[in-house]
Amino acid sequence: MAATPNPLQDTHTSSDPAISTQTFTIAGILVTVYGLSELPPSSNSVACLWLLHPRLQTKDTMAPIAAQAILAHNSRIQEGRSGKNPKGLIAVAFDQRNHGSRMVDQLHNEAWRQGNPRHAQDMFSCYHGTATDTSHLIDYLESYIFTSSSSPKISRHLALGISLGGHAAWHCVLSDPRITAAVVGIGCPDYTRLMTDRARLSKLESYTSTAPPGVAFLGSPDFPKALQRAVAQFDPAGLLLPGRFSPTSPDPELKSADLDRFKSLLRDRLQGKRILNLSGRDDKLVPYAAGEPFLNVFKQMVKEEPSLDIGFEDILFDGVGHAFPKAMADNATVWICDLLAADGGLMASKI
Repeated sequence: MAATPNPLQDTHTSSDPAISTQTFTIAGILVTVYGLSELPPSSNSVACLWLLHPRLQTKDTMAPIAAQAILAHNSRIQEGRSGKNPKGLIAVAFDQRNHGSRMVDQLHNEAWRQGNPRHAQDMFSCYHGTATDTSHLIDYLESYIFTSSSSPKISRHLALGISLGGHAAWHCVLSDPRITAAVVGIGCPDYTRLMTDRARLSKLESYTSTAPPGVAFLGSPDFPKALQRAVAQFDPAGLLLPGRFSPTSPDPELKSADLDRFKSLLRDRLQGKRILNLSGRDDKLVPYAAGEPFLNVFKQMVKEEPSLDIGFEDILFDGVGHAFPKAMADNATVWICDLLAADGGLMASKI
């Protein structure tokens, strides 16, 4: 079975402009910071874009996106299109757990089809760990890069994740109040439905051995009860609407108590935040359909409760599979630049 392809492989070319990099060891993690040398001298406030890489890749994969976002934002500042008080922009990338410089065991990054029997546990714990690591690094980053009394301050944090990093971006924006915006690239907010569908495609015995298929998968060694409890704590669908989405049967009807709890958690976790969700219509590895039931309820709630002040854009790209092509990167760049322009006092333009 061929390895999972790099979803970013067709996004950029070797001729793309470079950006300055500095690497720091923070909390025992190698952290690459992009764009420090390009910060406008007048910047006393800085936004930090946390870049979360795909499964089987490394932090270096995210360098072209860091350059694209920072150079686009700095161009807007030079052209006077980022408001009267524009923030500077830096980007930060680090290796997710068991990837790159933090590699422990390659098998534990692989899927069921590649011979990893604990694929579900390994993947969820890895990217939940990424969200935890991001919050921990936010605590300390400024003390490493802005050390003098005259240094700028980091006043906003954004996350952009792709594939495994896209799953993590949901966790980041949901769990850390300092992360106020996220770009979710080919990620999924419903881990239970995603992995049940992957178990079907992988023809796991725990999925195929029952009639109807799939009823024994949840709670089996392939998706243990303890993992279900973790999903209920940290996964968007598992936390916000527990038990409301059934991977193997029609979803139960949402009751008013479910929606009231959902609204309360949205107000607590996401009020005032902005999310851009980018998906490929032909994605078979992380199909849009896996997250669609949750997203439909989420979008309905955001629309019906304007006091939540949650900005959510959900864009499907025709003809795109499990990839983050240039069109997605361009869309994400404009969206990030518009957010920062609004911070600087300009109205955001339409993407």
